[in-house]
Formats: sequence, C-alpha cells, structure tokens
Amino acid sequence: MSLQSTKDHLIQLLDDQDNKVVALSGKWGTGKSHLWREVKEASGDEKVRGALYVSLFGLSSIDQMKKKLIEMVIPGVESNPGMWESAKQAVSSGVKVLEGFHKGFGSLNDLSLIFAPAMLRNKVIVLDDIERKHDKLNVEEVMGFIDEFTQQHGARIILILNSDHLSDKGMWDTLREKVIDQEVRLDTTPAEAFGIATKIVPTPYADRIKKTTQSCGVTNIRIIGKVIKAVNRILGKREDLSDEVLSRVVPSTVLLAATHYKGLDNGPDFEFILKIANPDNWGDYGKKAEELDEAGKQRAKWRLLLQEIGVNGCDEYENIVVDFLKSGLFDTADVAKVIDRYASEADVMHAMTLAKLFQEHVVWHHKMTDAELLVEAQEVAKNSHLLDAYSVTSKHQLVSELIGGQPIADALLKNWIDVFEAKTLENFDFDNFWNQPIHPDIQVAFDAAKARSQASSTVFDACKHIVINSGWGRKQEAVLKAATAQEFEAIIRTLEVDDLRLFMCRFLEMCVQSGTYTPHFGTATDCFMDACRKIYNDPTVPRLAKLVEILFKSSKLEVHLVPPVAVPAAIPAALVVAAVQPVLAP
Repeated sequence: MSLQSTKDHLIQLLDDQDNKVVALSGKWGTGKSHLWREVKEASGDEKVRGALYVSLFGLSSIDQMKKKLIEMVIPGVESNPGMWESAKQAVSSGVKVLEGFHKGFGSLNDLSLIFAPAMLRNKVIVLDDIERKHDKLNVEEVMGFIDEFTQQHGARIILILNSDHLSDKGMWDTLREKVIDQEVRLDTTPAEAFGIATKIVPTPYADRIKKTTQSCGVTNIRIIGKVIKAVNRILGKREDLSDEVLSRVVPSTVLLAATHYKGLDNGPDFEFILKIANPDNWGDYGKKAEELDEAGKQRAKWRLLLQEIGVNGCDEYENIVVDFLKSGLFDTADVAKVIDRYASEADVMHAMTLAKLFQEHVVWHHKMTDAELLVEAQEVAKNSHLLDAYSVTSKHQLVSELIGGQPIADALLKNWIDVFEAKTLENFDFDNFWNQPIHPDIQVAFDAAKARSQASSTVFDACKHIVINSGWGRKQEAVLKAATAQEFEAIIRTLEVDDLRLFMCRFLEMCVQSGTYTPHFGTATDCFMDACRKIYNDPTVPRLAKLVEILFKSSKLEVHLVPPVAVPAAIPAALVVAAVQPVLAP
C-alpha cells in the first residue's frame, strides 16, 4: 500500500479495540516511523496519542526493554498521582525502593521491574527494530512479553519492523502466526518518499531531483535525503544556472549519489555509468536480446535506465562527483570551474539539449513521423559544431537511418568538420581513452590536426613539456624521435639564458640515463651530444663552447666531447690469404 492508503488502514485497525497486536512492516527507510508519528498525532484515542515507544536495537533482554518503557512512564507520574498510588499498592513490599527511585529518578534496579505490569497497564506500546535486537534476546521472549501484557494487563502492542532486513525469516513467520492480529505493509512510492525527504532536507533543485529519483525507483527516505544533501553540497545554492545546465548536471549527480548510497535495486556501478557513452565496452553492441548472457541483459536494463534519466555521456564533472562521494573531500573551486564553463557555453548547452531531445524522440516517440523528426534533425545539424565528436557521430547515424535523412546527416557532419578544421589548434592530441565510436571522417580530421600540431612543435617545446609535466605523450615522443643533430645545434645556439638552462640541464640528465629514454625518444640523446660536440669544437663561439665543456664535465660526460676515433674496417680473411699465398709458395 502507498503511504496514504497505509495510514488510513492503520487508523482503522487501531480504532478496533479487538486488535491487540498490530504489525506495520515494510522496507528499511520507507517512512514507517514517520507514518506512525502522523497516526499518533492525529488519533482521537488518548491512549494512542500517549503510546510508549521503544527500539529493540541492541537490547539483549526483556528486562532492558521493560526498563526503557518505565523510563518513558516516569515523566508522567508526578502529573498523575493516581498512577503512582496504584503502583505502590500493587507491590507493597517494594514501596521503599520505588519511592527512592521516584525522588531521584535514578537508574532502575532489578527490583523496580516488578512494578512494570502496574505502570504499563492498559498502555499502547510500540516495539520498533525487532529485526535488530541482540542475538541473546530470542523471539520467544518477545512473544512472551507481548502475550503477558496484552492478555493480563490490557496493553496493546504495535510492532514496527523492516521486513527486508530480517536475518531470520522464521522469526517473522512465527510472530505473524502466533502473535499478530492484523498486519499492514507499507510500500511507499518514490514520490511519497521524496515528499517526506524534502521536508527534512530542503533543496532548490527539488523538481529535477524528484524526477530522477522517481525514474530510479528510490523509496528509501534516508537515502533520498543523502542524495539531496550531495546535490546541495556540489551545486550550492546557485540561482544563476540555466535549464540547460541543470539538465546536464542534476540527473547524473542524483544517479551517482543514489548508486553510492545503495538506493537502487540491482543498479549500475560507477564504472558502467562513467563509460555509458561507449556501447562496445562489454561486447554487447549489435547483439540481439536473445544473444545476451545474464550479465549482458542486466547491462541492457541499465542502459535503458540511463537513457530514461538522460545520462548519455560523462566527463570531468561526473569524475569530480565520484571522487567526492568516495572520499567525502570536495573542492568547490573544481566544480565551480566546470559549472561556470557549462553556464558560459549557453549555446553549447542549447545544442546539447536539442540533440538530446532529438535522440529521445527518435527512440521513444514512435508516433512521430520521419518527416517530423527531420525537422528537428535540421536544427541539430545547424548547431552540430557545438557538440562533441562522439555526439556528432551518434546523431549522424540516427539521422541517416531516417527516410530522406542522409543529406541532413551529411550536412550535420560537414558543419562540425568545417568548424573544427578552421580552428587554430596548438598541441592537439586526441586520445579516445574509452574507445568510443568516432565517425571515420572525424578521425581523419583529428589525424590531420595532430600531424599539423606535431609539425609546428619544436624540440625545445617537447623538452619544456617534459620538464613542466614531469612526463610526456605520443606527441613529444614523435618530435624527439624525428629530431636531428642540426636541429639541436640550432636550438642551443639561439635560446635565451633561462630557456637554455632548462634545455641543457634536462637533456644532460637524459644523457646520463640514456638507457631509460632511448626506447621512447630513439637517438635524441645521441643527436644532442653530436650537436654539443660540434659547438665545443667551434672557435667562433668560445664562451658557448666553454659553457658546454663545464656542463659536460659536471655531468661526467666530458668523454663525449671528443670525436670518436675511426677504427679501420677489418680485412676480409679471403683477401689476407690471397695476399700471402705468393710469399708462402715454394
């Protein structure tokens, strides 16, 4: 039952005095305690409004439970002298102990427990968290307490338990069979759970968070509260975010947070979500449903879920969110930088929204005609230069599959490539780390841009990159492998002091450890030493030659400044024999 229907049903059960033991069951965190408080406050029955509540979490004996219940009764004793007199008359031999306890309200001793029946008579008692009791407290003892106080002392018992966390299913079956008069199960809807959570944890992003939690089927109020807190923490209370930006960041934030806090039944993990843009990661792409194994079928369900939520790809923003959820550490500047970039790229966000909406219409709106979809495709094509290469690739395929869509698909692709090729790109190096699908024409454009970038890069640029980044990439490897001794010499002769110091020191270090760098940079260190040797032996630059000598000596490499001695080639043995034969002849 939903929250409201369960509430109405529970009220009816409590109105019937013949129902001595009523159970309220349901999954953990779905609002059972919240529902009970609403029923209690709204009840016209004075006993229900004054119900005593005790959690059995960690309790190892019935005596501990009784003491907790008596502690709840004590505050009302002074305002109700009649209750106190009844208790004293019930056990006259314990008056002295009871009066001492009454005056100081100190800790209860075992003797005070004999007053429990008198003090708990005709009470409504709520027992919560039965499934989390201590192992020493067995279910038979709980049943004995319920039976004694309902049959002999006029009490009514309300049991609240999390049916999905019962380690001993037989315990619940026993309670249901032998003790419970009526049971009502709470099945809170995601919308109801969200409504309760937002009263506890308000958020300016309520509508968008609610939509995603509903799609994910999250009904745990505590988890929804944690999700809301995560969104509030990450996004802050920014009122300047456009619909496009919020549509980009809220769904993925909610999904990742709900995943982290275990709010989804059989939901995807971080790895799947972060790699969602690549359909070929697990070898599922292109397979029919009947060809998938069980794991593949599960991934297919996850893809449908992410498609419904609107998470079609992830970038640095999602990685920041995952790092925050895992570590609890959060740098507002990092998120602000990404969010500000999204906000400043309003046109980009609009183009992404159009592309996302078009994809949704193609996949889900089966009643739309191809002609109607082509109208939207034309708008996507006009703005395709604002999309990323992966989106352009996928949208090109979607449009081309529509009747009459090929010309628009080609225009979409051409628009993106034309704008890309017109850009001045420095140090361009595209790394398709997740091996996502890229249209062949886009890959050609990337390869050409990479070649142009490498051609314009100098040996000094590569060296500076290695120093600044404490590492290198394919571009730096390619530049240094192709470098000649003449290039090294020209660079050394023309660099200014600071750049010369950086360049010489770094390459001398590489020469000292040439075995480490040769596999990556080929003959670069040999070419460097050839260039330095030539400068060292050039009388026209005496001070530069002296600097080279000083640097090589300090690096214990001065031997390399001496030109290698030419070693005569070995004389073939056949020629030696031919030459000595006349001498040896008789």
